[in-house]
Amino acid sequence: MVPFLARPGAILEIKRASPSRGAIAADLDPARLVRAYAEAGARDVSVLTERNHFRGSLDDLMAAAAARPEIAFLRKDFLLEAEEIDVSYRAGADAVLLIARILDEDLLRKMAAACRSRGLTPFVEVRDAADAEKFRAVAADGPVLGGVNSRDLATFRIDPLAPAALRSLLGERAVYESGIDTPGKAAYARRLGFQGILVGESAARDPAKAAGLVSAFLGEDSGSPNHPKLRDTDGKFWRAVAEQRGVADEGAAPRRPLVKICGLTLVDDALEAARLGADLLGFVFAESPRAADARAVAETARALAARALTVRAPAAHAPAARAGKPLLVGVITDPASDRGRVALDLARKGLLDAIQYHGDGGPEALAALDAAPAGRYSVVRVASATDLDGVDRLLEAGEPRVLVDAKVAGTAGGTGTGVPRELIASIASRGALWLAGGLGADNVGGIMDAYRPELIDASSRLESEKGRKDHRALQAFFKEIDNHARQ
Repeated sequence: MVPFLARPGAILEIKRASPSRGAIAADLDPARLVRAYAEAGARDVSVLTERNHFRGSLDDLMAAAAARPEIAFLRKDFLLEAEEIDVSYRAGADAVLLIARILDEDLLRKMAAACRSRGLTPFVEVRDAADAEKFRAVAADGPVLGGVNSRDLATFRIDPLAPAALRSLLGERAVYESGIDTPGKAAYARRLGFQGILVGESAARDPAKAAGLVSAFLGEDSGSPNHPKLRDTDGKFWRAVAEQRGVADEGAAPRRPLVKICGLTLVDDALEAARLGADLLGFVFAESPRAADARAVAETARALAARALTVRAPAAHAPAARAGKPLLVGVITDPASDRGRVALDLARKGLLDAIQYHGDGGPEALAALDAAPAGRYSVVRVASATDLDGVDRLLEAGEPRVLVDAKVAGTAGGTGTGVPRELIASIASRGALWLAGGLGADNVGGIMDAYRPELIDASSRLESEKGRKDHRALQAFFKEIDNHARQ
């Protein structure tokens, strides 16, 4: 037997078709493809053997295993009986996929035990918190490898926050499955702390891309614990966002959107927003009438940590009560500016949880922020359909979420102007919607009803003057959100 995922790396897949995409590589030669994968640097390969939906077979597994016996092979199928473990072993598998969603706990444990008895690695796939409970039961019995599928097999929807939500529940070694089709997405999975990525369609369809995905995941110096790809640079932030949103709670009642109150300069305003149920608090570190200072952030962080907040929010939401405090975000336009450096220093001190980049540098500028010990995400300002290219570029670069704001000439934000409605619809079709621009008590309910945003970001329309929040406006804003969330 060859140990499966003995070292961090990419698991490339031999895959002929899928239910969502149809034929991918119907005429592939498993022996030839596994040789190409080995040349790309893969030490672990997954083989889809399911016939009805993926057009695979055990013949594919046996042909690949015979061609490169030094490679570790995962049999990927919808296995429902313990007897299939022995079949997998005899066909050349070194690991077997066990899908927690389709197996009850007793059968899952029995099949995992059968794997161990044959020297195979049980690879348990999870998608939600209930699956993770089953994984823990299997892990209590003996060695197991966990994986999180970013694709919901019921809807085929991919959400890169699902692996973030469940990563910490899967032990030291874990695999990010599905949705990895660009080097940026591979690097994002590494930043979340995964030791492996399972790459299916993109590798099988175009094997020439495989080497780039493997390289992006491992980085140039994968043996160093200080290498940015190995450090938990923004994994902690995205896990917190996923937990606040309840990404891993499949079947739970719909929650209200996450709420970010931005442009805060006064501690009292920040604490009032937190008391009302804000999930994120934004402090601007750029040239702006709403510019904050380090003192306001430090005092807010201390006050939130020192006292229990009374959160006026539906019981199903209550993020501040669950997380202990809202996430604190520093908004910058230039990391090299004096104000930008202050924000990065606050992140290094653990006082800011994330950096919101409000500049025009795109993925390259975000990559430069990876060395900061905080999460980071970007804003794209839009006024027309051509501006959506910036959103697409960031998503392709592996960003799990992009905040969209209204584009107004001569200013980076805080104008009170809303994003055109036709553009909001187009952005929402790309995935989870994070929306800023012109939001207040009079229009947030309609936005929620029409577009179901995951996060809303409000600032200028909640002010009594620039940099100072109107507490009555804040209260009305949250009341409107809560009312529409219950509908």
